[in-house]
Amino acid sequence: MSNTEKIELRGRLSGQQKTRLKKLLNMMYKTSEIAEEIRFEMRQIYRVYIPLGLPHEKDDKNRIWINGSEFREWALETYKKPSVGKNEAYCLTCKKSIEIINPEWKEKEGLFYLLCSCPVCKRKIARITDRKVN
Repeated sequence: MSNTEKIELRGRLSGQQKTRLKKLLNMMYKTSEIAEEIRFEMRQIYRVYIPLGLPHEKDDKNRIWINGSEFREWALETYKKPSVGKNEAYCLTCKKSIEIINPEWKEKEGLFYLLCSCPVCKRKIARITDRKVN
């Protein structure tokens, strides 16, 4: 995993923070204002978001200004929900999709799921399915 991927994983926003993104206006915010509005630490902007390419401007006093709507679009594009194919599952340890190999079918209280393990970290992964397919 490269340093950029590690940085990208650190800056993920929670569901509540993603909801707060909708309130940002098409105007320039100071870094402290964005952090207060979304409710995360201001240093996250400097340590994570700017190295990842957050669009921003600096004024003559070297203060950083961020457009609210540009930040919203950038954050949603940078931290997209991971896509998982039909024969794949998402490993929470490796943070990537893996192919399901030799799955075990399980059922618990009418819920069917596949149980497999990640080939990289060996973590057990469950993928819920609609019904058991033979």
